[in-house]
Amino acid sequence: MIGYCLFTHVTFVALIHCFGTIIDMQLHKILTLFFVIFVLMGAAHLSAEPRTWDGKHSIEKIEVRVVYFVPKDREPLRDWKARVDYYCKRIEQFHRREYGGQSILKTVLEEVPLVSELTTDQLREGDANAIFFKTLRETDRRLKFAQNESPAFPILLVLSEINWRPLDDFYRLVPDDAGFKFEGNYNGQQHFPGAASGGARATYLVDQRKGWGLVSADGWRVPYRGSDCVIYHEGVGHTVGLPHPEPGNGSVMSMGQYRGWLNESWLDREQKLHMNWNPEQHAEPSPQLKLFSEFHAIVQPLVPQPGQEVSLKFNWPEGVGIKEVKIQIQTDLNGPWVQVPNQIQGVGANEAQLVSIGSFDRPTPVSYRIDATLEDGRTAELWGYFQVRSDKDELPIPVNLSVDLLPSPLEHLSN
Repeated sequence: MIGYCLFTHVTFVALIHCFGTIIDMQLHKILTLFFVIFVLMGAAHLSAEPRTWDGKHSIEKIEVRVVYFVPKDREPLRDWKARVDYYCKRIEQFHRREYGGQSILKTVLEEVPLVSELTTDQLREGDANAIFFKTLRETDRRLKFAQNESPAFPILLVLSEINWRPLDDFYRLVPDDAGFKFEGNYNGQQHFPGAASGGARATYLVDQRKGWGLVSADGWRVPYRGSDCVIYHEGVGHTVGLPHPEPGNGSVMSMGQYRGWLNESWLDREQKLHMNWNPEQHAEPSPQLKLFSEFHAIVQPLVPQPGQEVSLKFNWPEGVGIKEVKIQIQTDLNGPWVQVPNQIQGVGANEAQLVSIGSFDRPTPVSYRIDATLEDGRTAELWGYFQVRSDKDELPIPVNLSVDLLPSPLEHLSN
């Protein structure tokens, strides 16, 4: 546009020079005024789109390339693609709701895991910053990321199979001198992401016009309430320069991951305004986004005991008709998902507020996933997690230890 403006101005000047005896200076002033107006209109158009925090790059379109990263001595999760696909859909819906269509986020999932050239121990040498740069530099290099100019702002988001330090993120245990200890965010008898052994990081590479994000295993492999917040916080927020808001609050760039799922969080209005979001152009959420915002399901009781009936308490938008709800549970991170026989079909929201998923014969972690279809065709998907405990303060202990609970050459390093 600027090139076109300059060409137009030169053309105007040339015309004035050639026909100077015909075109007087008053007309020259008029033409110059038109040129100035034209440039200002172009500048207004360019500045109207949302931009990175520093204002240097447009985020009218964002493309997030999502990669599952596996050290060469580890095996990929059997259902990794279903987990990652779920998070991709969550962050796309959240971004659409928060920006009202002014910034469009598209995720592109690598179809196969990226198996690292390094082992787990090699990746873990050094601090949490070291594993971040090892992981992202290797992934960026091997994928030849963002080497061609694109209208969409490019983000490389890596979901790692490992944490910075040994952690069984399904049982939420780390080895210590007494055996094992709990590590994670546990608040109000609910499980949220956040472990010292994790190592999630992100950076906005302004001069290279791209962002790098790393979500360690504890931020995504197990669907704690708020794990989807971690994906957006690191993978979309910090990678376009968004800081943590001060004072802290429940937004996704602050404490959102410790309070609820991504749909229960938000982007601060002040932060969006700083990034050139226009509230007057904000599109109203679609019925599908309203379902995304309002739907959730929390286990009841919050800490069930073996043999005790366990239910999911649903929150539906008012007055909806439910065509079908499928519930699956998993008690082993590498095991199968088992469909709960007590399914919901053809009922109203009031009849599907509390649904039994049965009982468990032993202390164990449990992941659950819900796929709901409404009578009007809208769909919702939600994953969650809880622990069955013999006592609310007694941790479930695995019968078969995961590799991260076994002695390691790095066990002498400080967490």
